[in-house]
Amino acid sequence: MKKSSPQKASWAAKNSAKPKNNNSNAVTRNMQVFRIARLASLLKKNSCPTAEGILKEYESLSVGDGRLMRGHYSLRTVYRDIDALRNEFGCPVRFDRRTNAYYLEDRGWDFNCPANLSEAAMLALIIGGRIAEDVFPDPVRGRISRAVDEILKSNSPEFLEKTLVSSLKVFAEGGVSENPGVFSTVFEAWQSHRRLHIVYDNQNGSLSERDIDPHVLFLYQHEWRIKAYCRMRKDARTFVINRIRNASMLQDTFKPDRRIIDSVTLDNIVSYKKIRDVRIRLTGDAVKFAKANQMHSRQKITKKRDGTFLFSIPEVPSEVVVPWILSQKGEAVPIEPPEIVEAVRKGAQATLDSLAE
Repeated sequence: MKKSSPQKASWAAKNSAKPKNNNSNAVTRNMQVFRIARLASLLKKNSCPTAEGILKEYESLSVGDGRLMRGHYSLRTVYRDIDALRNEFGCPVRFDRRTNAYYLEDRGWDFNCPANLSEAAMLALIIGGRIAEDVFPDPVRGRISRAVDEILKSNSPEFLEKTLVSSLKVFAEGGVSENPGVFSTVFEAWQSHRRLHIVYDNQNGSLSERDIDPHVLFLYQHEWRIKAYCRMRKDARTFVINRIRNASMLQDTFKPDRRIIDSVTLDNIVSYKKIRDVRIRLTGDAVKFAKANQMHSRQKITKKRDGTFLFSIPEVPSEVVVPWILSQKGEAVPIEPPEIVEAVRKGAQATLDSLAE
């Protein structure tokens, strides 16, 4: 487990003591943590905030019960927090006199703030960490696990003992990474809004080199993908990370594009041709598996008079629905359209032919 720096330990020691029955002091401490975390976030985003801009951010902060702390801060508060960030956390923050703004001299600097978490927040952190350990491949999995441990070790050991963290088991279906180094580079570029230079396998055996801005990282059908702005195509494109043969981060940064981010939805997640108005008859366990398997945001499962269920999907790629039907071992039978019925028939026949050989 990674040890805290002397600066962090010093800051934590000065700010972790909890006077009994003193809610006012507790709120003040929490707000100080929130302020410094927000300040570090602004600097990491390379937004070059001014002292006045930071003060406006402070005025929007709220504590856990939703009470706003407006009017409690001044520019002196901002300057004290900047000094604390620089002296206690080793932050390489500098002041640009031309723009009257602050910036990071070393953009690779990492901020790790000791947290004072409620039991509900710790439980959420534990559950999220456990899911992440199963979903993310190494080395990102290890980084997340160490970060969770770092936060939890400075909080209530009684709660952790009572909860018995080791008894929480999560068996999530994660994505396999064939090249952990590439995944780690892509993940870091997505996290820090850095441009990537990649060598991509176009699935037809040809390789192409391009610069991309990774706006969205997502897991679909057990594969990690990114939706990025492709500088070569001058448009947004989706890339399967396992088909990226090499990736390197460039110095250029980009601003997240809400249009690209919002374009990744369950109904528009892959570029396959979609088949409209798919209907499937369900029996047995296929009913619960259909409920757990979202193929479209407006899919419906309706119980029929004969006890079977009708699974209606407005539109879905054949590459997605046909393998799912075949995996249900006869308890999911396609009704329409004919092209889905025929695709399932061919898939089933191919399996039978293979068994006969």
